[in-house]
Amino acid sequence: MRAMVLAAGLGTRLLPLTRLRPKCLIPVCNRPLLGLWLERLAALGVTRAVVNTHHLAHAVRAALPFLAPPGLEALESHEPTLLGTGGGLVAARAKLGDEPFLLANADVLAAGDPLPLLAALRQTGAAACLGLVDWPEVNSVAVGPGGRVRGFYGDIMLAPERWLTYSGVAAISPELFEFLPASGPGGLVEALRAALRAGRLVLGLELGGYWSDLGAPERYLAAHRDLLLGGAGFGDLAGLGPMVASPGAVIEPGARLEGFCAVAEGARVAAGALVSASVLLPGARVAPGATVFGAVLGDGFVASGELRGGAHA
Repeated sequence: MRAMVLAAGLGTRLLPLTRLRPKCLIPVCNRPLLGLWLERLAALGVTRAVVNTHHLAHAVRAALPFLAPPGLEALESHEPTLLGTGGGLVAARAKLGDEPFLLANADVLAAGDPLPLLAALRQTGAAACLGLVDWPEVNSVAVGPGGRVRGFYGDIMLAPERWLTYSGVAAISPELFEFLPASGPGGLVEALRAALRAGRLVLGLELGGYWSDLGAPERYLAAHRDLLLGGAGFGDLAGLGPMVASPGAVIEPGARLEGFCAVAEGARVAAGALVSASVLLPGARVAPGATVFGAVLGDGFVASGELRGGAHA
C-alpha cells in the first residue's frame, strides 16, 4: 500500500513559526508532524510514502531518513515551483504507482482510521473517497445519500443532505488523474469537480475520532491543549499528561510551568520564569522572571518581560 503526504506548502498561516522551519516539521508535543504521519501510515500497512517538498525543502530532505520508521520507504517529490494539491499528485505519480493510495495533508491531526476510505473506493470504483469531519464554521463539501459528494461550496444546484469539511485525508484512485492537468499547478477540488461533471462517483465518509487542522497558531496551541489536557490522541500521542519536555530541554529550579506546556529540545525556562498553556519550540528561551501565557515561541526566540498569546519567532 502506498500513500502521499502533502508537505510542500509555504505555511503562511503559521508565520512567523515557518520562517525557519517548514510546516511539516513543526513539532506537536515535541515530535515533528511529518514523523507522526509517517509512523501512523506505517502502522496502517503503508510500505511507501511519497512526500512533496518546496518551502525549505532541504530541511525536509535531511529529516526524511530519520523520520521514516523501519519498513516504510519515504521518497521525496520535489517541486521547484509550488504545484498545489493536484499538481503535486501528478508530479509524484510515477512514485505512487497504478493502485489506489492514501493521501494526507501533513498539517492535520486525524485519528480516525483512513482504511475504510480505501475499502469504499475499491468496492465502488469511485474516483476518490474523502475523509470528512463536521466543522460548522467552514463546512464546504455537499454530501448526499450514501455518502455521495454532490459538489463544493460555490457550486450551483446542490441539494445535499449535509455540509461537511474535507479533513485533508482521502483515498485516491488513479482514475482521478484523468481530471488533473498533465503538468503544472492544479487543485484537488478542481479535479473532483471535473470528475463529478463527467459523471464519476466521488464519495465522502466521516472519519470519526479526534481531528484538528493546525494551519493557524491558535489551532496549533489548541491541539496541544486537546492532546495534553483533553484526552485526545493521535497515534501514540495520548495520555501524556499536562507537561511534555524533551530530554534536551532545560527547566531550571525555581521555574514554574502551569496548565499545559510542551518544551522542546534545547529550549530553556529560567529560574523565576512562569510559562502557562504554551509551546516552546527548539532553542526557545524564557528569561529569568519572564511570564509567558498562551503563546508559541519559535526556534531560538527569547521571551523577556510579560508575553501573552500569539506566535513569536
